Amino acid sequence: MSKEYRSLSVLCKQGAQGRAFAALSLLAVLLTFTSCATIFSGTTAQVYINGDVDDTLTVVTSKGVYDGLLLPATVDVKRRKLNGQHIQISSERLAYSDIVLRSRTNTLSIVGGLFSGVSLVVDLLTGATYAPVQDRFTIKPGVPRAQADSLHRADSLRLVASLEAERQLQARRRQLPLKYPRHELRAGLGFGTCQASHDRQKMTDFYVEHFQLMGDFECGDIFGDSYLQTGLEYHYRLNRRWDVGGLVDWGLSSDGYDHSSSEQCRFFVAAPSVRCTWMEQPYVRAYSRVALGVMRHHLTFEYLPSDRAFPVKLTDRVKWQMAYHLTAAGITFGSANLHMFAEVGYGCLGVFRFGLAALF
Repeated sequence: MSKEYRSLSVLCKQGAQGRAFAALSLLAVLLTFTSCATIFSGTTAQVYINGDVDDTLTVVTSKGVYDGLLLPATVDVKRRKLNGQHIQISSERLAYSDIVLRSRTNTLSIVGGLFSGVSLVVDLLTGATYAPVQDRFTIKPGVPRAQADSLHRADSLRLVASLEAERQLQARRRQLPLKYPRHELRAGLGFGTCQASHDRQKMTDFYVEHFQLMGDFECGDIFGDSYLQTGLEYHYRLNRRWDVGGLVDWGLSSDGYDHSSSEQCRFFVAAPSVRCTWMEQPYVRAYSRVALGVMRHHLTFEYLPSDRAFPVKLTDRVKWQMAYHLTAAGITFGSANLHMFAEVGYGCLGVFRFGLAALF
């Protein structure tokens, strides 16, 4: 290999090394610049304090405690969570008000963030993104410490008195009146599956399977083939917790099938009931209820054979049985004499029930 070729190879290698060094140097400069706010501003900020004060002060900042300080002086504060930081000033003779800091965005952090997202992350972690809105303060001597303590105690007593007055006002608003309506008359509407649904379902399942029938879709089917009910109730309040009374309720369920077949189920319920109130505020009451009585259930099913002009009534049966209902949770709300109510439960009154109540 000739000397000229070896010299050229050496020069090429040196050139490549130089370019790599230059690239690494540029990368280092960029990485340095990406966190310029942290490098040039640091993680602390300085606050200058002055004033016509000849006391030896104790100054407490987020960065540390400065004892035996004479004004003018400069103290350090942390840039992290700068907004709302307090600088506490005290002496043995006089009381001073705190200095409360407000923050702004550090311009260097914005410049670094424009060139690299790493800069913004680094500055956020170190707190260098913030700077004080005001970094020079002038303080005035306060009142003597004994007088300040007396004023503080007076302010504390006034605060306690105002809080107690507010608490008593809230208590009066929540207080229930000694006299309240004893009688309640209700009109309600309920829907959903109920105690009578079991017998109805047994009847319709038998005929649908036997004759291979298909149900006709109706708007009410979105709730299932359930009963729609309406009824009246009366309750008498023995005390704040217990009510006794009774109810009467009427329910209806009907559905159509192909071949002009249909079923209809009606029932009537009469039952005494007991309610227990477990939460009561002015105009709002929550309760649970148990009712036990009697039900008359009337089931009919009509089927139209292919060789007949009129449907044949295959079932026309009346059944008496014990009725029950458990209201898991009910709530009433309204004025002193007129309430709306809503209930969730299971039994002879369906799953959901709502209506109006008059109190007297």
